[in-house]
Amino acid sequence: MNKNNSGSVLVVEDNSEVRAIAVQMLQLEGFDVLEAVDAQSGLEKFKQNPNVDLVFTDVIMPGGISSIGLVKEILALKPKTLFLIATAYADKAEALVDSAFDNENIAVVAKPYNVYKIPRLIADMIENAAAE
Repeated sequence: MNKNNSGSVLVVEDNSEVRAIAVQMLQLEGFDVLEAVDAQSGLEKFKQNPNVDLVFTDVIMPGGISSIGLVKEILALKPKTLFLIATAYADKAEALVDSAFDNENIAVVAKPYNVYKIPRLIADMIENAAAE
């Protein structure tokens, strides 16, 4: 556990159990965490909290907008926003993300993800972006 991580993360996940685990995992590691149940509420949370460093979202979302739509909307508001997209279909999602975006600030991770590695990955993404 590393309580020295800094940065804010918006977790957008429709599965309440998965969302609770992600939120707790990141809070225990020292991140400030906001949460949303779908892409639409995630977009609203981001608009209310535009200083979020990274959005951690599931690729498949119910509701009015998809996670790809969420990424596009947030990038239109704040182009340097970091994204970590989780999916059970990592190969397909990575190809989709690559075709939809030319952006090195977007990473894809496979589900189920390792709760010990994700905080480090997020911290590295935030640190690398801050160094640029």
